[in-house]
Amino acid sequence: MLTRLTIAATSALLLVLASAAAADDATVAVTSHPEGAKIYVNGYFKARTPATVVIGSATEVEQPYTFTLHLPGFKKWEAPVSLATGQSKSLYATLERLPSALTGRTICIDPGHPSETSAGTSGPNGVSENHINWLIALKLKENLQSVGANVVMTKQSEGEYVTNRRRAEIANAANADLMIRLHCDAANARGYAVYAPDRTGTVSGVSGPSSTVISASTGMMGAFYEGMKSVLAGTLSGRGTHGDSATYVGSRQGALTGSIFSQVPTLTVEMCVLTNAQDEAFINSASGQAKMVEALRAGLEYAFGGR
Repeated sequence: MLTRLTIAATSALLLVLASAAAADDATVAVTSHPEGAKIYVNGYFKARTPATVVIGSATEVEQPYTFTLHLPGFKKWEAPVSLATGQSKSLYATLERLPSALTGRTICIDPGHPSETSAGTSGPNGVSENHINWLIALKLKENLQSVGANVVMTKQSEGEYVTNRRRAEIANAANADLMIRLHCDAANARGYAVYAPDRTGTVSGVSGPSSTVISASTGMMGAFYEGMKSVLAGTLSGRGTHGDSATYVGSRQGALTGSIFSQVPTLTVEMCVLTNAQDEAFINSASGQAKMVEALRAGLEYAFGGR
């Protein structure tokens, strides 16, 4: 029978052995500018910068390891590091931005609400969808203009009332390469989702969009979603890509009103589920808004072929 003294001694020995094993690991502190790059070691994902990567496979003889950093919109960064047991090293990477696929593109940003549909939803702590849509739109506009994109806004102030038909007409008049409609959802779920017109709908005697617009929109949707995912993975869950017909309005009309009147490719982004307290806190924070703008930018880069 084990005595308390024996159990205590055994536990202490195991603790010493575990500490010794941990001390044998090699570590590499990896930082980058900008932050948030995915860290791969010999092709295996480890973390996002900044992070200290533990190399448990290190031996007493130094071995080469390849560290690779990936961040959407930036060139892949790679460096060899020789490591042996117990060593601690550091890496700092200044990432080089890739030429943007958005330079010269005309992007129409549509901050959803207020419109004939509604003034928008609100979160359990009172955060307004209309307010969030407007803030993100302004920050996204500045981000896109910094890489040479032409940006058209469908409204000029947060509270401006613009019908969904008029919003589409503004994008059409600008001959936009893409109209991106920013919204926040109300649902029993969490995360972001992307919608595109998947069939012709009819409202007020007008049918649309054309098969060309449907094809172009759905063709961009998957890549756009993957771009958002590349930034938001581990931070905000994704709820997939869907056709307009899966929405409440789209199920009745065949497509969302903004899609029916659109003559250019169009995507609707539900940036989060605002009625969920966690999503509300995320999108209402400065860091969450910066992350969402980064994700939307990545979505656009992916949609136009820049990865």
